[in-house]
Amino acid sequence: MSCSPHGSSLASPVHAASITGDKATLLRLISSNSELINQEDQLGRTPLMYSVLGDRKCVAEALLKHGALVNHSDRSGRTALHLAAQSGNHRLLKLLLSRKADCTHRDLREITALHLSTRHQDTRCLALLLKYTPPGQVDAQDQRKQTALHWSAYYNRPRHVRLLVRHGSNIGIPDFEGKIPLHWAAGHKDPEAALTVRCLLEAAPTESLLNWQDYEGRTPLHLAVGDGNQEVVRLLTSYRGCNVVPYDNLFRTPLHWAALLGHTPIAHLLLERNNSPNIPSDSQGATPLHYAAQGNCPDTVHVLLAHPSVRDEADLEGRTAFMWAAGKGSDEALKSMLELDPELEVNRTDKYGGTALHAASLSGQISTVRILLESRAQVNAVDVMKHTPLFRACEMGHREVIYTLIKGGAKVHLVDKDGCSPLHWAALGGNANVCQILIENNINPNAQDFEGRTPLQCAAYGGYIGCMEVLMENKADPNIQDKNGRTALHWSCNNGYLDAVKLLLRYSAFPNQMEITEERYTPLDYALLGGHQEVIQFMLEHGALSIAAIQDIAASKIQAVYKGHKVRRAFQDRKNLLMKHEQLRKDAAAKKRECENKRKVRAGQTDERQKEERHLTTHNNSDKQIQDEEGNIQCSEEWFGKKINSNETGGNYQGETKSAEPKHLKHSLTQKQARRKGNTRYQMESPALVIHRAEDLVQKECSRKSHKEERKKSNGHKESVGSRSYISEQDFSNNVDIAEKCKKIGHRKSAVVSKMGLCSTTEADNERLLQIDKVTSNPVIQRREDCISSAHHRETPNKVYQERKSSAKARSFTDTHKPSGKPHRSPSSLLSSQITLPTTDRTHFNSSPASHIAVRQAIKTLHPRNAKKEGDLYNNWQNMDIELIPLEARLQLVEREKARKQLFQQKKHAAIVIQKAWRAYSERKHLLTTRYITSRQT
Repeated sequence: MSCSPHGSSLASPVHAASITGDKATLLRLISSNSELINQEDQLGRTPLMYSVLGDRKCVAEALLKHGALVNHSDRSGRTALHLAAQSGNHRLLKLLLSRKADCTHRDLREITALHLSTRHQDTRCLALLLKYTPPGQVDAQDQRKQTALHWSAYYNRPRHVRLLVRHGSNIGIPDFEGKIPLHWAAGHKDPEAALTVRCLLEAAPTESLLNWQDYEGRTPLHLAVGDGNQEVVRLLTSYRGCNVVPYDNLFRTPLHWAALLGHTPIAHLLLERNNSPNIPSDSQGATPLHYAAQGNCPDTVHVLLAHPSVRDEADLEGRTAFMWAAGKGSDEALKSMLELDPELEVNRTDKYGGTALHAASLSGQISTVRILLESRAQVNAVDVMKHTPLFRACEMGHREVIYTLIKGGAKVHLVDKDGCSPLHWAALGGNANVCQILIENNINPNAQDFEGRTPLQCAAYGGYIGCMEVLMENKADPNIQDKNGRTALHWSCNNGYLDAVKLLLRYSAFPNQMEITEERYTPLDYALLGGHQEVIQFMLEHGALSIAAIQDIAASKIQAVYKGHKVRRAFQDRKNLLMKHEQLRKDAAAKKRECENKRKVRAGQTDERQKEERHLTTHNNSDKQIQDEEGNIQCSEEWFGKKINSNETGGNYQGETKSAEPKHLKHSLTQKQARRKGNTRYQMESPALVIHRAEDLVQKECSRKSHKEERKKSNGHKESVGSRSYISEQDFSNNVDIAEKCKKIGHRKSAVVSKMGLCSTTEADNERLLQIDKVTSNPVIQRREDCISSAHHRETPNKVYQERKSSAKARSFTDTHKPSGKPHRSPSSLLSSQITLPTTDRTHFNSSPASHIAVRQAIKTLHPRNAKKEGDLYNNWQNMDIELIPLEARLQLVEREKARKQLFQQKKHAAIVIQKAWRAYSERKHLLTTRYITSRQT
């Protein structure tokens, strides 16, 4: 501490007068104000302390005489006695002690005036303080647990040591580090420290003091070797109880210290004083030779190797002293070891497979690498990770070493255990120059390791802009994905390297590449997870999307594509159905034509057979007529009367019993029945033609009314249609008009039935007709039936003319339904003549099954035994002549054909709309792609 006061301490005139020795001014100030005698400055010092600092004994005496406090302490806890002992002022120290100054007073660091008196060569202050110090306070310890003897040993004060030892100071008290005064004396670099050590050892030359270890296990010999004090080492080792090879806490001996620091004479001295045959190793398994080789101390290496107990043994990691020297670039030590042992194994490996060349390449020791290559070191030796020395050099970026290794035959295309090339390690270390060297040696810039990572991804992970730019200038692809789907942009965004992100996007890195993991994160997601706001903002400005946004876009596109697929599929299904129906229609038409041809052939054959039978019948009748005349003459009247009675009881159409009449009489009755059936046939076929003419009239009237309704609808009039069985009032009025027109043609239905030969029907037939009347109870249906009946009444009664006029198809249709037994009308002709459903609206009729139900119910009612065949009869209308098909069936066929054509037009229109939508979507997608590419180029 400087004795000159600072400007802050001269704030008071009384302090200035005290330090300058202006006694008159000081006394004048004190006399004017007695409180100024103990006034403190900013540091808490009084005028008495300033007089001690200025060595003003007269001022100090005057202050003490006027009542100044002698034991007053400042802010640091020191008194005027501390300041006098620190400055070594014997006169002031004696004055203060005479005025009862406390010599045991401690400052804030527990330091007494006795501690401070050891800092000076003069022993008078120390002797004076020891005179006033109580016997138990000689070894007073400061805050660091050090006594005045520790201070004397540290400052190398042998006379102070003797004086303190003479006054009973203990030399075995350890401080806070566990050191005794002998440690501090032995650790001094001054050669005269040996005198202080000798003074301490003369006081108590015990073995415990010589080998005393501090809290780190170091003895005074360790400290003496560490400071390189050869005299102290020689003095300590001269004592018989001194241990030459003590271990510290790291199991290092003083010889380890001497080898590490290159103290060759001390190492030689310790080897001479060592009585052990083995040289111990430390906690790492290293011997003093390891430390000597590492410290590049060729003389120490030579001294150690010259000793018979020293060998180049491996440490716990399997590394020898030669490897340690190569790793540290100790060329002189290497040369010394190679000279002493020409057969030294240069390619010896450690437990990880590394050689001395690996160690030299890792540390970048170019001269050492050259020495090793000249000593036949393997340039492509691999360790357990399959790393060659070139891998180590590329990782650390040692250009000269890389050039030397490549020139020495190092292979650049090798990969390590993880599939990484030297370029991966160079990029991972951010060594752009090394990357350029390796690329110039034809290494692939897009090489991937076993995890799919490229050198560019390694550089992006560390954010090395220069390395990334070199790689991408040499055609490194920024969009290559590893096995998890991550790109270089993922790693840059994850670590928040904005410059790296900008560089990657400038080289066309795709900003929305998703990884292959379950989360499917994009680079923007990584930036969001890391909270890198600048990167997030920049990515959003360049079109980056998160996985949530991509999923929303993908969902909308998938839905659009799926909807289009559904439309196309529905269109294709309906198209296939339409084609199938068309094929079925063609097949049915072909089958119909085939059946028609077969029927015509059979009809022709039937006509020929009938002609032959007619010819034979005529010939037989002439013969039988002659025979009958002869038989009639011979028959008796009694027999003839019995035969007549048998004919009256058994001649019915349902089932005839066998009679005993003669053959020629039976044949004549059969011919009469055939003629009667033929007349009935004419009566049944004629109404069918009349009915069809009435139906044509009704159909024409309905079509005329429907055209009027369509014209009204086109002018803006709308009509509502209810359920299928509903008939509007307009339709009803139209049907009434039609019925009134039809009434003018002929009579009612009863007249038609009577003229058709149904007057002699049975009660069962009447019941069936009543059921049909119930079906046709609708007034519109009744009017249409009246029209049909009147139309039949107006037809010519010439049955032969009607039979000739009817076509072959009409005959075949009525022939197939000829009844057995009594002659009555066929169900088809009766049904077509009596049942007429409303035809006010074709669309309404087509959608309503009322006509179908009425037709089928009438067929079942008239012919219960043919009820199973009514479905065949109804379906066969499509194969009949149009004149023979009922009006309802014809309307159904027309409406079905219209519905089929309308469905085809709707499908065609849907296909056109889908194609237009798809072309619009393709054009928008192409436009967006072109716009994105243009923005990227600009």
